[in-house]
Amino acid sequence: MTSMTELAKRLGRPAVWIAGVQKRFGLPVLESYSEGYEAFLRKILHLRVLGVSEESLREFWAVERKLIEVLHLDSQSSPTWMLDACSVAADPDRRLLLSNIDLGFPLPATDLQIGLNFAASSPELFAGKEMGEDALRLISDYRTRLAGIFLSVASESRILRDALKWGKEL
Repeated sequence: MTSMTELAKRLGRPAVWIAGVQKRFGLPVLESYSEGYEAFLRKILHLRVLGVSEESLREFWAVERKLIEVLHLDSQSSPTWMLDACSVAADPDRRLLLSNIDLGFPLPATDLQIGLNFAASSPELFAGKEMGEDALRLISDYRTRLAGIFLSVASESRILRDALKWGKEL
């Protein structure tokens, strides 16, 4: 566990930057911060450096949190439950990008489970929106946003490599 001052030093950003991210991303403000909390902030920092806008990251975080909620992946055993898995190294295909929470299935999977009944059923009393968030819609939205982030990172990575190469020549 590290203090805000130590966290700022390790991230190479002022404490006011961390406080701003905490506020804008709805993160808890604590006396000391875990390794997972630091890893989450580092992801935000790296994605910002790689050209992903903060607005798109906040929207992505909102979708990721809804997905965690709808799939009941939230343990809520600590105030930082949504960040605790960030420091765990694991298969990135099964984990969400920002929280690093394990989905239990590979995210790129597009297959359907066999044996599901797709026959016409009686109409619901309420429309789908009134019944709550649809997990398949959220997963699709998540994948679309994730693809956009990956595109931005890929294009910015080339620019950063060129800039670093140029910087070494100075």
